[in-house]
Amino acid sequence: MKRILVGVDGSEASAKAARLAADIAVRFGARLTLVYVVPRMLLPPDAYGLTIAEVEKEHRAYAEKLLGDAVVKLDEPGLDVDSLVMYGAPAESLAEAAVAPDVDLVVVGSRGRGAVARMFLGSVCDRMVHISPKPVLVSH
Repeated sequence: MKRILVGVDGSEASAKAARLAADIAVRFGARLTLVYVVPRMLLPPDAYGLTIAEVEKEHRAYAEKLLGDAVVKLDEPGLDVDSLVMYGAPAESLAEAAVAPDVDLVVVGSRGRGAVARMFLGSVCDRMVHISPKPVLVSH
């Protein structure tokens, strides 16, 4: 096994998925890549009184902090971990990253950031199972 992708979004479910993916990565000597996907905005930025550049800068800063914290929490001997920020629909972006030839597994949490978000955006987990070009492990 060469590389494992794990989607993180700051939720408890994604933290559990990252821990599981890290354990698998260490066991098989694989590299772990934590992926945060900045979702498309539902409203234009000017609805918030901000420019597109300001919104993108804030999202990027949030994503980098979240990923940095996740990397620190997972730090253990033998774990090779990096992170990636992507933009777009979460499931589609993860599936796109999974196309890379060195990716062998994608790990996702069974629940995202909240019931309302899941209702409106659909389940990333369910979508990934259907569109991923690589096997998907769903963490509970």
